[in-house]
Order: sequence, then C-alpha cells, then structure tokens
Amino acid sequence: MVESCAELDPDSMYLFDSGAQYLDGTTDITRTVHFGKPTSHEKACYTAVLKGHIGLGNARFPTGTTGHILDILARVPLWKDGLHYRHGTGHGIGSYLNVHEGPHQISFRPPARNVPLQPSMTVTDGKYLIFGTHLL
Repeated sequence: MVESCAELDPDSMYLFDSGAQYLDGTTDITRTVHFGKPTSHEKACYTAVLKGHIGLGNARFPTGTTGHILDILARVPLWKDGLHYRHGTGHGIGSYLNVHEGPHQISFRPPARNVPLQPSMTVTDGKYLIFGTHLL
C-alpha cells in the first residue's frame, strides 16, 4: 500500500470524482457520500454546498454574464460559515474531447478567455445542469 493513500473509513466523508469515455458520450461524476453517521460539521458543510448549487441553479442573469461572475452564487453559503473549496464549480461538456470543454466555465479563477454564457451552452454544476434559459 502506498503510504499517501487513505483507507475508507465509515466515520468519514468520501468524495469521489470519476468519469469515463463511452461511444455515446463522456461522463464526469463527482459525488460525496458518508458510510456512517456524519458529524454536525460535516452536515453543515454538505448543506452549504447544496445551498450554493441550488442558488446557482436558480439564478437568472442578463445577457453577457460570465461564469466567473456567477461563481460567487455557489460560494456565498460556504463563505458565510468561513468555508471554501479550491475547485471550479462548473464547466462545459465534451465528448471525445476534454470533458471540461469550454470555452465557458464557472470558476473563481479568472479564465484566460472570459466567455459570456449563451443559450446554446450547457454547463455542469454538481448535480445540476444549467442551461441558457436562465438569461433575463
């Protein structure tokens, strides 16, 4: 066993980020599970992330808005509790290409190309898909 690998512990949260390439498309799946009884802190963290994803999924925004601007909606519930995640929030969907296909993204990191979201773009956000129909 490699010493840097952790063993699954029924008293801990487990986040897995997986994906695969199929003839019909590319998958990109991130899930958080707990095999035991979560602590109140773990529940609070999970709930804050869920609130952020719901807030982002329900957002209505004007034409010309970028994912970099919208990213804060996913993070506000975490920031209120002094929490943060150092990962992008959403990205385009690829097939036989980069699964994080752009040119658009939802991230706290300023992109090389700050491309506004458009009705023809599909963006992942955790368990939600955000479509351009959210434009005002």
